[in-house]
Amino acid sequence: MRNHFSHHIERRDHLVYSPFLKIINLFKSGKDDHISPLLDLKTITQLYDLMKRESVPDIYFPEDLALYTEILGKVQRGNVNNLTRTSSYLNLFSKHPELHWSFLAHMVSRNAGYHMTDIRSNLLSHVLDDSEQRTLFSFLERCNAAIFEDAYPQLLLYEEWKLRGRSPFHLLKKFNVSTFMRIMWEDYLKTFDRRVLTLALIMNEQHMIQKRILSDPDLNIGIEKWKFFLQDRLEFTSILFPYGKHSPFSLAGQFVSHFEKVNRRILLGKKLYSVLFHPTVFPTALSFSAHHPHTGSREDYWPHLYSKEEKKNRLFSPSLGSVWENMPPDNHSTADWFRNQRVEVMEPLLTTTVPNRFSMTRRWKARTSILIHLKRD
Repeated sequence: MRNHFSHHIERRDHLVYSPFLKIINLFKSGKDDHISPLLDLKTITQLYDLMKRESVPDIYFPEDLALYTEILGKVQRGNVNNLTRTSSYLNLFSKHPELHWSFLAHMVSRNAGYHMTDIRSNLLSHVLDDSEQRTLFSFLERCNAAIFEDAYPQLLLYEEWKLRGRSPFHLLKKFNVSTFMRIMWEDYLKTFDRRVLTLALIMNEQHMIQKRILSDPDLNIGIEKWKFFLQDRLEFTSILFPYGKHSPFSLAGQFVSHFEKVNRRILLGKKLYSVLFHPTVFPTALSFSAHHPHTGSREDYWPHLYSKEEKKNRLFSPSLGSVWENMPPDNHSTADWFRNQRVEVMEPLLTTTVPNRFSMTRRWKARTSILIHLKRD
């Protein structure tokens, strides 16, 4: 049976571009975004058809099970808390710089740490009681731990492929990774298109937490309640990438909105990827990461305005270990999010999205200056 995209491909040439442009408009978030084609409809259709084929049962040999156990141990050791996850992502990127997603995950994980400690800062601790603070922290920790548990084995299997020269990606099923990513990794080993792999990982992780956490009433803390509370809190509506040669560092990034919508999170991920690997940002953002170990405190990037300790002329931003204990591993669904998905779920692979404006420095300077002034008063 032919699907939606295949139907359009079979039409005359002058009509092929009509649905393509229509889809681009769906993902265009504003006049300041630059949209460029990535994969064509035919390629996407072929990938989708491969994903929908009945998979044959995998056979695991003793060496497969040994590799699975080895990687599982590395994942568990790296998934202790936000600090270990953030460090693990960077270490892997330093060894395999073609894994763009790993550096993006490192920088986004830094922001997750900031958000976790913001909960204990003076600004939020005064409006949330202790129970609410713990609930919000648990939600953030649960989402970030689930992403690491899903994505990090994929990256380690790729590392194994580079070392051994044979594909170990049949083990993805044993790690409960979606069929979607198994096909996307096979495609990457043929094309080595870093952009496509990065976007695929962005899509996969957001759909995964949507399926396994946000759609689970026992694990979702009630995102509808929190989105209204957090929408005006700049700390929770910004992802920041410090960059520049000298302190104080400049800040690049994007604002976060509609966190509950999976397509908006994917679009945000696409934008953040373009910003982080922009030639004016990437070299010094990488240098910042290498020379400033992540602590969870915003003092890491702006020590002239934030402090891990209570100081009169600084905003309090504690280190993660000083305010939160490690959370035990969580049990959540292992369901494959890709099952029963229509071909439209592949749409983000059609384009790249580059924001023309991504500087956050001026707004954050103004915000922190006001808050410090109010604190003095």
